[in-house]
Order: sequence, then C-alpha cells, then structure tokens
Amino acid sequence: MRRSRSFPTSVLLAIVALTRTAPAQTALAFVHVSVIDGGSEAPRTDQTVVVRGTRILFAGPARSASIPAGARVIDGRGKFLIPGLWDMHVHTSIIGGRALLGLYVANGVTGVRDMAGDWATLTAWRRDIARGRLDGPRIVASGPYLEGGDVSVPHIVTRTPAEGRAAVDSLVKLGVDFVKVHGQLTPETYFAIARRARERRIPFAGHVSRTVGSAAASDSGQHSIEHLLAIPAPCTPAESIALAPRYPVQGALGRCSSEDLGSLYARFVRNDTWVTPTFTAQYEVAVWPGRSVPGDSLAHYLPDTLRRYVAALFPMPDSIPPDADSVGRAMFAKRLTQVATMRRAGVHVLTGTDAPLRNSPPGFGLHEEFALLAQGGLTPFEILRAATAEPARYLGMLDSLGTITAGKLADLVLLDANPLADIRNTRRIAAVVANGKLYGAAERKRLLLRPREQ
Repeated sequence: MRRSRSFPTSVLLAIVALTRTAPAQTALAFVHVSVIDGGSEAPRTDQTVVVRGTRILFAGPARSASIPAGARVIDGRGKFLIPGLWDMHVHTSIIGGRALLGLYVANGVTGVRDMAGDWATLTAWRRDIARGRLDGPRIVASGPYLEGGDVSVPHIVTRTPAEGRAAVDSLVKLGVDFVKVHGQLTPETYFAIARRARERRIPFAGHVSRTVGSAAASDSGQHSIEHLLAIPAPCTPAESIALAPRYPVQGALGRCSSEDLGSLYARFVRNDTWVTPTFTAQYEVAVWPGRSVPGDSLAHYLPDTLRRYVAALFPMPDSIPPDADSVGRAMFAKRLTQVATMRRAGVHVLTGTDAPLRNSPPGFGLHEEFALLAQGGLTPFEILRAATAEPARYLGMLDSLGTITAGKLADLVLLDANPLADIRNTRRIAAVVANGKLYGAAERKRLLLRPREQ
C-alpha cells in the first residue's frame, strides 16, 4: 500500500528559512546559457535566467527576457546551468564541521540531508546560514538517531518498544525534520518506532538490519533505505558461497541472493520506498584493507583531527593477504549495476555520500558518487535528476526546488561543460548561486581554503 510520507511543516520551513532573512542581493542575469534540469533530457539552449533576491524571477528564451536595471549580467555562452545539487546522506556535526560547510557550496552542493548529529548545533548553523553569518547549504536533519545499543554517534538508546515509542515522541517534540533508525534495533522495537512515526506523521529513514529485512521495512513505511542495507545482491548460488564476507567489515556490502529480486523492487515502488546507495562510502569497504581511494587526493581540505578520526573507522590488520579485497571488489561491482537495474524498475534513487569519509570529503564526494553511479549504468540525466529533482520530490518541495523555473529558490550551478555529455563535467564549476548569493571563482577559492586555515 502506498503511504503518504509528507514531511512536517518544520522541515519545509527549514528549507525555505533562508529566504526570509538573507540580505538583499543585486539581481543576477545569466544570459544566452543552456539550461539542464529534471524537466527534459535535452538542454534548453539560448536561455536567460534572472535571479532577484532569493528567487528565480525569470527563466526562459533569451529573446523573451527582460533584464532588471542594474542587474549583474553573466555571459552564459558555451556554459550550462543546472539546479543546485543535493547530498542526501551526510554528517555535518563532526570535528571541524562548521568550517567544512563552505566546501559543499564551493562544489555546487546547495542542500544536504544530515543523517545524525547534535540537534542544537545543527539548528544554530541553520540560523547562522540564514542570517548570512555562515556559508553553507540548506540542511534537513534528523538530529540524534534511534539505536538499540551504544555507539559513538549522537543517538537515543531504544532497546524496547516502549523506549522506541518514547524516543519518537521526544524527537517530534524536539522539532527534528525526520526520524533516523539504525541497525541494532530489535524487530519488535523497530516496528514500534515505525508505528509511532506513522501515528505522529513524521517520516523515518535510515539503516535496516537483516533481522528486519528490507521488504518489511518498506511495508512499515520507511521512506528511504541507506547504503542498500538488507537489500540482497543478485548472485548465482555459486557466487553466494564464493562472495561470503571474508572479514567482518565486508559484511557492510550486503549478502547474496539467487532469488528473483523483481518482486522486491516492485514492492519498493508500490510503497514509495527510496534508496540512497552511498557508493563512495561502500567503495572504502570494497577496497579494504590497505588500498588508497580517490578521496585521498582531497584529504588536504580536511583538518588533521578529522582525518585521524575517519582513519580510525577502518583500522587495518597487521598482515594483509594479496587478495584480501577480492570479495569486496566483486560485491561492489554487483551493487553498482544493481542500482541501475532498480532504477529501471522504477525505484527512486537519491545521491548521498556519507560525508566526510576518506572517499567523500564534503562536496567533493558527491561528484565521485556521480562517477560511480555512471559506472554502474545510470545515464548522466538520471544522475542529475537523482541529485536535483528527486530530492525535491522526496522532501515534498518540487514547488520550490529541483528545476530552474520562475518562482523557485535560487540555487544554481554554472558549468563550463555539458554534464549530459559526461557526468564528470559537474566538477567544472564556473559559479554557484546558493539562495540567491553568487559565488564566483574568487569566492569559491575562499571557501576551499577556509578549512585548511582552521
């Protein structure tokens, strides 16, 4: 049964809050630019997009445009304008996190879904961003997540159904945007949380344990499943034996199944269950132990304390057999193609990175996620939709986000090359508009340098 998962008023207000207090900006006009958004697989050529304040005033053919007097005009010939990108699985409330928020904006990420953090810190950052005191993306957040045991990330221990129900009530009272569930919850407690979340009309999302299973989680109303957890990987019977985890960490890539998964995908579609693969995070498991990842080249953007903390999450064994990563790499390859199959079956896919891990520094990691999704078989258009229009649809905010349309929020990214020709072109950023504020080359360079100055 398809269930409505409307986000509460609090999350919608959090998304648009910046529009109320952002300082007035000179009008901007991108002229003769090609526009690409979730509305069409073909670029709309020779367009003009005018931004006044925090909203898009006009978006249409250049010949029909009326540019306000005094507007800052940006020549878009040979360039491509896309909506601001969303990273739908991050952790911002971490060591040095405040200074890292600008890295998202510098990389064209104008919105994030924070999946666990200190609620007071997150709401303070949202206020500072709204008042122009802090450069950062729009933040939708869960606050502390619900977990059945002790972990180092901010959480509420919920070992019994009664504790689960009370935890949902406390989070609703706190004002969180959604409830996040985690993997140590017993089935009884998980289902009690699900029932209470439905009763309180607040979405819930997150991890799924094998004891609950992805089918039951979908039927219970979980809005999104993170990391493909509890979703089996398609394997032959022989592969199910050969690809069993050799090390506990490889279990994070999931388990094999030789059963037809088509009915499971159909269930996700029927129940409106979304999937956030976070392949950048899974890649670190796939190449474990002892291998470098693409994100290592970006480590200098992160403070030393954060780098040491992240490194401790994946400790290396004393001795490493030469083929230690064979199972991980094989399972990762299956996962990449599986998500493309799920998308073809109608399952909604969101882009997320689990930043800030080694392979997913804030902002940078999303572009690496795009490359991995493309490697698995998603088209550039599908990937762009998963990072723009689909987050807006998931959040119930298509009237304000996700496409370049008059009246919507002014979150935009100007690119020097066509991302539909090669998704790697999303890295070729000429400028970013976050909530109506223009970040050109100099401003983006300032944001990129800031964390290293901490």
